[in-house]
Amino acid sequence: ATADDSGIASLTKREREISDLIADRMTNKEIAAQLFLSEKTVESHIRNVFNKLGASSRVEVARVIDRERRERPTPAE
Repeated sequence: ATADDSGIASLTKREREISDLIADRMTNKEIAAQLFLSEKTVESHIRNVFNKLGASSRVEVARVIDRERRERPTPAE
């Protein structure tokens, strides 16, 4: 396992949801609206995500999530 794997594994369900939306290029305002949260709450979750992933930007978070999405096995249809 890489450091990124353990970082992603440490995210809460809500932090993972927000990370996925960051990777989908949504703004804090859009994330807040979609998840019915305040923008301040979204900002707090994003700070936690940055800390857990060792990221300093949304681009870094998106890269980690995109890499994980590519490596994740897809369920059979």
